[in-house]
Amino acid sequence: MPLLHAPAMRAFASDCFAAVGFPRPEADLIARLLVEANLTGHETHGIRQIPRYIALAQSGDVKAGAPVTIVQETAATAVLDGHRTLGFVGAAKAAEVAIAKAKQCKVAAVGVRNLDHVGRVGAYPEMAAAEGLICLAYTCAQGRGRSVAPFGGLGRLIGTNPIAAGFPGPTGFPILLDFATSATAANKIRVAYTRGKPTGPGWIVDERGLPTTDPKVFMDGKGNQVALGGEQGHKGFGLAVMVDILSGILAGAGTATSPVQTLNNGTFLICIDPSAFVAKEEYDRQLSALIEFLHAAPPAPGKNGVILPGEYEHLNRIRHVQAGFEVEDSIWQTIVAAAAAIQVKAPLLAQPPLPVQQPPPPRP
Repeated sequence: MPLLHAPAMRAFASDCFAAVGFPRPEADLIARLLVEANLTGHETHGIRQIPRYIALAQSGDVKAGAPVTIVQETAATAVLDGHRTLGFVGAAKAAEVAIAKAKQCKVAAVGVRNLDHVGRVGAYPEMAAAEGLICLAYTCAQGRGRSVAPFGGLGRLIGTNPIAAGFPGPTGFPILLDFATSATAANKIRVAYTRGKPTGPGWIVDERGLPTTDPKVFMDGKGNQVALGGEQGHKGFGLAVMVDILSGILAGAGTATSPVQTLNNGTFLICIDPSAFVAKEEYDRQLSALIEFLHAAPPAPGKNGVILPGEYEHLNRIRHVQAGFEVEDSIWQTIVAAAAAIQVKAPLLAQPPLPVQQPPPPRP
């Protein structure tokens, strides 16, 4: 498999997006967030998406260079319109506004609507955590993003509606949650399909509502994703409804009832300055104690011990920044072909990896 290094891939991806009409600062942003997904171990939301985003821009489903405008605001709130830009651009702008308002008002809430795929939702709370702020992020998936059956029912009626949260950490990386309210992200099903492998158990059901691990059933539109929680799926379904209310109604992206066919990843962000509630020294002390307490737990049978939310991403980033990251041959060939079609030359493949320190443990 090709071995790729982040700097070269960021430059290459940026050239691809600039070639299809994104202003260079936006192209740089999209490229950085895509590569960051690979670095953190979430390759489903990484550079494999380059051909898809190129195609969306070329078709006009995504409006490269569309402005992201504020349509209403107060001192601590705002609603933005992405005017059909790629979601990275709109969600990053919403995060920027929310961070600025939270620094002034201590708590801020910002919604953004009318934008395509936002990628890895955890990227936006990470931005706030880097500024010393807590951030909660909610993203709905209207239009073609509806792929999940409501708990107790059939049909693709609601989106995967991911939730993310970032908390500044005293140990050099944020405590970071990032998960779909469905059993898994839709991109993981697509990856299983392209690899010719079954999905994980409990990810999808067929059109009759019976469990299946055949990703083709889902890709052919004959099956549905299921809500997070399995037999307790009412919990994941309840979270998905909450996200539809926050990101669909408050941010104005529309709920699952919306008739639009294009993806609308409406996003709602809440930023909190912890210093409004507790001194930074006390916040750091208590969080450090909590981290140490949880890390001290004896490993469960067959597990490697406790990995805190965000630690997996942190350790992966260390490893991949040093050694580079790999992609499958078929995915790389697809990326290279898509780039060549817009007159962008792919970088040379990386050299063998450097020695690696602190390899990330597998998720428990």
